[in-house]
Amino acid sequence: MLPISQASADPIGLLLKVWYEDPSEDDNPFHRSPVLIPSLYIDGYTLTARDYTLGSTIQLLDEDDNVVFSTYVAIEGDIQLPATLTGNYEIQIICGDITFAGEIEL
Repeated sequence: MLPISQASADPIGLLLKVWYEDPSEDDNPFHRSPVLIPSLYIDGYTLTARDYTLGSTIQLLDEDDNVVFSTYVAIEGDIQLPATLTGNYEIQIICGDITFAGEIEL
């Protein structure tokens, strides 16, 4: 994952990786369709959620994997992060059983 800094004058697109959590055995002959990757941008402490983020949960995890911020995305638009957060965090976008993750620096 590449760290994303909020020091830019323009919003920055976050680079995300994806993984699928499947609790069942791999005996299912049917495979999932390719996943549409959500768009998420950061400008200071403002995240802008676009494309395929509706209905997902966005979380920030600290270096000990503790959730320090979590919100449900009910509408596409801006999400204000707490200004008290500083440092590097893992950002996760959880869409059902699919998780997209990246790293941000606040």
